[in-house]
Amino acid sequence: PVTGVAVVLLSLLTAPRGAADVSARDGALTRLLLGAPAAEVAAALSPGPWTVVHARGGDGTPFAAASLAAELGTELVDAGPTVRLLLAPGAAATARPGWTLGVSAPAEAAGLPAADAQAARALRRAEATRTPLVRHRANGLAGLVDPAEAAAHARVLLAPLSEPQAETLRTWLSLHGSWDRTAAALGVHRNTVRQRIARCALLLDRDLDDADVRMELWFALR
Repeated sequence: PVTGVAVVLLSLLTAPRGAADVSARDGALTRLLLGAPAAEVAAALSPGPWTVVHARGGDGTPFAAASLAAELGTELVDAGPTVRLLLAPGAAATARPGWTLGVSAPAEAAGLPAADAQAARALRRAEATRTPLVRHRANGLAGLVDPAEAAAHARVLLAPLSEPQAETLRTWLSLHGSWDRTAAALGVHRNTVRQRIARCALLLDRDLDDADVRMELWFALR
């Protein structure tokens, strides 16, 4: 099977082509790379990381899809009806006027089929929220927040705590507020844990018995 994929790839890449054949060739190659079994794709491509983009917009023509591909720095584009693009390492997906884009997480060559599904889900979210570009994030609710914004929020929220205090709070929250298990995990007496957590509550000016407060602090500590 790997040999078969390699033969098809070679024929697509080396076949004589005129201007009218370019979009058909690129589309066939893109569909092959995104649809073939993972092991076969991994054998045919460099490791990556690669990025898959799904897009809707433009005027719906192959020319518009090719123009979008050129703007994103790739020739690997399937024109539709949902435009699918495969970006090589170093190429960046950015919002483009007139287009709605769903972007996968960077993936190794063997992970392209999964990345294709990620891009499809991201495009659906982009259309539902009327956002020009949505990137797939694999971290649950935390993935809905821009990493830089999340880091800035965490720095501000946790600024009053020393590193030992933050580590005690992290461990305590991860163990659902168990004094004994936290003490065992940190190798300290349970009264020390109580004192540290009380100090954290005072410094943060937060009620640590409040589930919403615990959730926000866990998010910041993560």
